[in-house]
Amino acid sequence: MSKVFTKQIGKLYTSNPHGLNSLISETEVWQITRSGNLRPDAILVRELSPSLELFNTFISKWKDKPPQTWWSFYEKRFLQELNSSEKLNSLRLLYKELSKGKNIVLVCFCSDHRYCHRRLVGEFMKNYGVEVEELNPINYEQIAMF
Repeated sequence: MSKVFTKQIGKLYTSNPHGLNSLISETEVWQITRSGNLRPDAILVRELSPSLELFNTFISKWKDKPPQTWWSFYEKRFLQELNSSEKLNSLRLLYKELSKGKNIVLVCFCSDHRYCHRRLVGEFMKNYGVEVEELNPINYEQIAMF
């Protein structure tokens, strides 16, 4: 009888800093931001962050506006960026590390994962059989009172 070998795939998490408090397994932290210090053990992976141009557009035009007004533009541009050789190389590295059984969390500073590039990176990886879990999910719309 022959043995069947299956590839061990680690788990991919996405989170903001607050969600890291709920990590229960040994997990490598990849900070996918343009800059900033999250924590000393985090590995800064700028290649999985938005381009400087997209980031600056967000800061100068969209940051203080409701995400429903700008998210579709941001999402379209970031998904196009994921096809760049720089980002594809980092996505391949991410998959390679997960294939070794390593658990990795992709962290940025966005408070709402629904309007964040970390969710888009996670969804990209789902297409390759990777299980993805957001550690600080928001599952409801806040109602403006005034």
